[in-house]
Formats: sequence, C-alpha cells, structure tokens
Amino acid sequence: MSSHANPEPTHSLSKTQDQALAWFARLQDSKASQRDRAEFAAWLAVSPAHQAAYDKIAQFWQSPALNAALSQCAEIPLPQRSRKLPRQRWAAAACVVVASGWLLLASGLIDRWQADAVTATGEQRRIMLADGSAATLNTDTALAFNYGAERRGVKILSGEVYFEVQPDKARPFIVETEQGTVRVVGTRFSVKTGDAIQVDVESGIVACAGRQGGSRQLTAGQHTRIFSQGVDAVTEIDAGRAFAWLNGRLIFQDQPLAEVIAELDRYHPGAIVITDAALAKTRVTGNYKLEDTAAIVRTLADITGARVINLSSYLTVLKG
Repeated sequence: MSSHANPEPTHSLSKTQDQALAWFARLQDSKASQRDRAEFAAWLAVSPAHQAAYDKIAQFWQSPALNAALSQCAEIPLPQRSRKLPRQRWAAAACVVVASGWLLLASGLIDRWQADAVTATGEQRRIMLADGSAATLNTDTALAFNYGAERRGVKILSGEVYFEVQPDKARPFIVETEQGTVRVVGTRFSVKTGDAIQVDVESGIVACAGRQGGSRQLTAGQHTRIFSQGVDAVTEIDAGRAFAWLNGRLIFQDQPLAEVIAELDRYHPGAIVITDAALAKTRVTGNYKLEDTAAIVRTLADITGARVINLSSYLTVLKG
C-alpha cells in the first residue's frame, strides 16, 4: 500500500473530450454553416462516446457546477446569454469557460476542493477518524468528514473507501453518497462510487438506503448496489477478491477483459482502451500486484493475444 504526501496528479482532457469542446464552441457561432453541421453529424456518428461527450459538455454549460468550479480557481466571468454580446466573442468565451470548467469537473478537482482527505491515482491511504474509526482510501478518492455532537460519519465524493467503524449505538456511523446512504453501528465494509454505489461487507451489519426510497440490510460476505431510486438485490461475495486491493492486489476470476481493464484503469496513470469487441469479451483469470499497472496490461495482452499500442503517456490501446 502506497501513501504520498501532497499528491499532485496530472490531469488532461481526453481526445474525445477535446474534440467535443471544439465542436461545442464552433457551433455557438452564428456563422456555423450547413457544412459545419454536416461534419459535426459525421463526427457524432463515429462513436457513441462522441455523442456522450458532447451531451455532457452541453449539459455542463447549463449547470450550476460550472459557476462553482470557476469561482474556485479563477475570476473568469461567465458570458451573458444575451444578444448584446457579439456572437464571435460569445463563442470564444463559451469555449474558454466550458473548457476550464469541464477540465475541473472531469479531472475530479471539484470533489478534491470539497474533501478533507484525498488520494491520487494509484495511491492508497489509511486515516484515523475523530471517533477512533479508520478509513482506508483507495485510488483516486475524495472523502469529506461529517462529525458533530450527535452525529458521526463521512461523505464519499468519489472513489472507494474501506471502513473499520468503532461501535457506538448512540451515534450510528453514516456514509453519505450521491445515490444513497450506508448506516452502521460497528463493522468493517467498503463503499465504492460510480453509476451505482457498491457496498461490500466484511463483518457486522449495514443498512443501505437509496435517496428516493428502498433499503436493504447486509451481513458479512454480502454485496449490493445502491441507486437513487432504491437498492439492488443482495448477493454473496468472495471476500478475498472484494478486499484484495487492501493488500495492493487485483484478483479476478473468469471475468471479461473489459471489466478487468475498467478496474485496472482506476489505478493506472492514464486511459486504457480496448478497440476490439471480441477481445473485450475474452474471459481472464489472474492475481496481480498493483505496483506496476503497465506490466499487468502487457501480461493480459500476452494471455489474450492482444497487441499493446502506447499512443502517449496517458493513452494505452489494446487491439485484437
């Protein structure tokens, strides 16, 4: 397990995000031609990822998060959506503002500003909380504390945390996430953010609840996912695999390569992309130390017959 003081990870926009930003700014100009729009449509049709990237940027332009992001880093005034501002200046301002704000959001810096404890990519860190409980932050995680006279707990802004909670029946320990909450008295468990919140319990009992209703109770060796609308069915876990990261390892059993790479990518300083659908479905088994993620990628490529293409320090492609 590694721990670094004052981590300063390098953040950058992906190629797709960069292209989407350029298209967004280009289409704000009233002089955008039919040819421009035809080329934009062709770009969207290349990959579903293009549409997703553009939609996120368009939504971000309308969101309060943009104002919040920019107010934290620089005094860049938002352009007023008014006819009084010349169209060309508006388009240029839109490009600068959205690019700045989107970089902050995509790189996780907004979460880090709100956090009391963070880890960089590939870093793991164990901290002691005010009540004697402990929290181990996995790679690229942001955690905020929420303690008071009558409450104890934390909010996971992003990432994954393993908790060792000291018993206190008078003050249950509450983990807050965007989709819901996890409530315990004394136990050991992990919570991982994402499209759904994943909860794995090593010992004790935890109660999981969605923001909009629904709840489940988990005991040792069980797993569930929390959505805003409710909580998924409870399933059994292999504790050795579920908590392997605490020992600096990645263990997977007969899983699609795409799932393994998605998990490995969380620890890797850059993006790992699989370009072949058949390769992505290839099932693999392994037990690796997380010390050298690039070496794991090469090993998985050898096993599956894939070719590794390093396009840059931050982009690795696996091709069948």
